[in-house]
Amino acid sequence: MRICHRTRQAFTPIELIVLLGALLLLVGFLAPAVARVRDAAARAQSSNNLKQLGLAMHNMHDTYKSFPPSVGEFGNKTGSAHFFALPFIEQNNLFQNATNAVWDNEVWSKRIEIYVDPRDKTAPPGNVYQEWLGTTSYAVNWMVFRDGNAGLRLAQITDGTSNTLMTATRYQMCGDTPTAWGYPSLYTWAPMFAHYNQTPFQVAPRPEDCDPTRPQAIGGIMLVGLCDGSVRSVHNRISGVTWANVCDPNDGNVIGADF
Repeated sequence: MRICHRTRQAFTPIELIVLLGALLLLVGFLAPAVARVRDAAARAQSSNNLKQLGLAMHNMHDTYKSFPPSVGEFGNKTGSAHFFALPFIEQNNLFQNATNAVWDNEVWSKRIEIYVDPRDKTAPPGNVYQEWLGTTSYAVNWMVFRDGNAGLRLAQITDGTSNTLMTATRYQMCGDTPTAWGYPSLYTWAPMFAHYNQTPFQVAPRPEDCDPTRPQAIGGIMLVGLCDGSVRSVHNRISGVTWANVCDPNDGNVIGADF
């Protein structure tokens, strides 16, 4: 009985080149789609962070009958609005570690997950500036939160909560200037905007071109939280007048169609 053995032919160099080209072409088609999916997921996470922060501020308002100050003393402790929000974002143990102020037991050096936008490429190592100040990608509207002993009450937002900004994104590192979630004094390091000016946000500037007195659109898309608790994106072509109007809680001006 004669048995025939068939030998399997190996790929020729030309076939290998064609196969490799096809694979590279497929990767080329898929890479942009994967990048878009990742970007959309990161943007959704940032939007959810802003929603959680807005909910915390509203729960705090229900408890204390006003919003906290952007920086100052509130409820017998000194800190920032982000610090006062800790018990309302499941960080009460950390809040209690600060007996009198945010710097007690280095509370202000901790990384807080929901205070970080995953799209923010300016973040320092571990989201901690020079190993002593935790950074954040979100700032509160000083014109609503003010400074001192308390922010505004909802009833004092006469322009309407859906027409007034509560929060906006801001680079964790604006050049050499951090946005420190626990910084408790009026300074560019504090997590706030609309104090030094009401100039519109910057659109994805280089860190060295960043202005720490203004918010920044991370990834080219500005996400904001409104005082009614909603979150939305704002068009990059918003006018200076419209931005100033949505920062001011009671100027009585009509909001432009570009918001």
